[in-house]
Amino acid sequence: MRSEVLKMTTEIVVSHASMTELTPEQLVNEIKAVYNVLSSLDGGGILEEPVSEKAVGGKKPSILLKDIVKANYVVCLECGKKLKTLKTHLRKIHGLMPKEYYARFDLDPKKFPLVCKESSEKRSQMAKARGFGKEGGRKKKSA
Repeated sequence: MRSEVLKMTTEIVVSHASMTELTPEQLVNEIKAVYNVLSSLDGGGILEEPVSEKAVGGKKPSILLKDIVKANYVVCLECGKKLKTLKTHLRKIHGLMPKEYYARFDLDPKKFPLVCKESSEKRSQMAKARGFGKEGGRKKKSA
């Protein structure tokens, strides 16, 4: 049964590694973590525990930081999905608040927004068209 666990571990890690860039240390830790989970489900042995993320000082992003925020999408560093906005995704899928997400990956909120540039500009234009940000608030309807 141990060989089955190794085969499943290989399939899972290869699938994940094909979608994200991992450092050698991250790859080893992922192999150990996946193997340990599968082994514990099977009742088998456990490999040496992976290095704790908190001990290292937070997770390391699996992609280059310059590729996180693009004109038409933002990449979620937790799962690698490309989305227009991350706030709802982080809360619903990963159970994270923006502050926790930024702390986990040691990111600066000013440099790495949770909304893509295109979407941000569109919302800004809509707000300006409605009169937000001007003295006096919204445009009043004429009677």
